[in-house]
Amino acid sequence: MKKVLMALPFIFGAVLVLYFAVRVNKENYAVVKEEEVKTLVYGSGYAKAENYVVVRAEVSGYIKEVFVKEGDFVRKGQPLTTIDSKTIDASIKEVSERINLVRERLREGSPYLKSLESGIESARINMENSKSLFERRERLFSQGLIPKEAYEQSKTQYEVSRREYERLKSNYQDVIVSLRSEERVLLAEREKLLREKEKYVIRSPVEGYVLKKFVNPGDYINHMSQENRLFSVGSKGWEVWLEVDEEYAGMLREGQRVILRVDAYPNERFEGKVLQVIREVDRNRKLITVKVYAELPEGLPNGSTVDGQIEVESKKAVLIPASAYQDGHVLLYDGVRRVKVPVKVGRRYGEYLEVLEGLKPGDKVVMP
Repeated sequence: MKKVLMALPFIFGAVLVLYFAVRVNKENYAVVKEEEVKTLVYGSGYAKAENYVVVRAEVSGYIKEVFVKEGDFVRKGQPLTTIDSKTIDASIKEVSERINLVRERLREGSPYLKSLESGIESARINMENSKSLFERRERLFSQGLIPKEAYEQSKTQYEVSRREYERLKSNYQDVIVSLRSEERVLLAEREKLLREKEKYVIRSPVEGYVLKKFVNPGDYINHMSQENRLFSVGSKGWEVWLEVDEEYAGMLREGQRVILRVDAYPNERFEGKVLQVIREVDRNRKLITVKVYAELPEGLPNGSTVDGQIEVESKKAVLIPASAYQDGHVLLYDGVRRVKVPVKVGRRYGEYLEVLEGLKPGDKVVMP
């Protein structure tokens, strides 16, 4: 992009010939005329496709497939390329297998649950037998037929078997709760991995044309690297960014007409309109930025250099050649003689001066 070196007002070529020279008594005269003048502010910048975006990877890996090439039109969400996902595929498979294992254990009638239920049933039978023995010895002890030690032994045995039965039942419920919790955790982990896997399919974030392809199958992409660029995509329309000297910021308005010249099409001129004036000055370069909408050729390379002249003012003005003006005066030819008359001038337009007071259209001024 060219740097803006200056921004000067110009007049159109149509008003360049605003006087005609006459020659009387071997002297040149210019006829003062009123013409339309346009003040143009110069800016330099570049053209960028609307919705321009550089597509980058969110994960690292080797490029597996590339589905598009430069110039292809793509829709939003359309796959552009894929990154090899073997590692994450293996993780998804492992988690899925663990989910299946948990679900199999939770399945009614599964060998795992049957094993636990069998242990509970054995404990229940053992508890019932201990209880019967304890009740029988309790009766015999109350009749004085057995010693107290035998009674106490059966009582202890019964309490132990009862507690074991209750422990196994509680453990069974804990196992069920634990397996269901593990299933939820694994499902969440698999969902997370599946979302992560979506990052291995690179999709276009906008609708537009593939401007540049930076990768090929087999290339390695490090998503943390600054070289992480896969494609650039831009929509059909164009926007132009011009840099203008900050001294003209007060003259710029949205909607102003802009005449553009593009380096890629040097013999053509294009028309645009100011969309936005960025009201922030680049302090190092003392420039402001203007965003312009323009109808530019579809085949224009993104980032093409553009010069623009922004039409900031248009009016009728009385003009004289600057060379005819000397120290606040001109020599006026009244048809008979030359008369020195004071003239008040305004803005300079190239080789011409705007006359504010002292002359009128049709007057003839002597050229040096």
